[in-house]
Amino acid sequence: MQVKRKHFPDVLSDNEEVFLSHLQGVLESVDELSCLQITKLPNSYHFRIAPSIPLYNIPLLKEVLKFHNMYGIQLNLSKSIKSSGSLAFEITLS
Repeated sequence: MQVKRKHFPDVLSDNEEVFLSHLQGVLESVDELSCLQITKLPNSYHFRIAPSIPLYNIPLLKEVLKFHNMYGIQLNLSKSIKSSGSLAFEITLS
């Protein structure tokens, strides 16, 4: 899996690093050839997942939702999953 991080500080907190590693593991369990782009914005994290083939869109979405529900994290999902061919969501920081 290819992971690109944008606008991240040199040193992350342990909780952030563990969360991102766990998310990467969940995504790799479904599609090990997908690409993940994580952008750190001032008040949120923006994630974009590009599956290797469109067949993995629904299984990836299910695993992302299950993973975040397990931690009680609310996601803002993009509405253009079918037209763009990628999953995009945002986690707002409080």
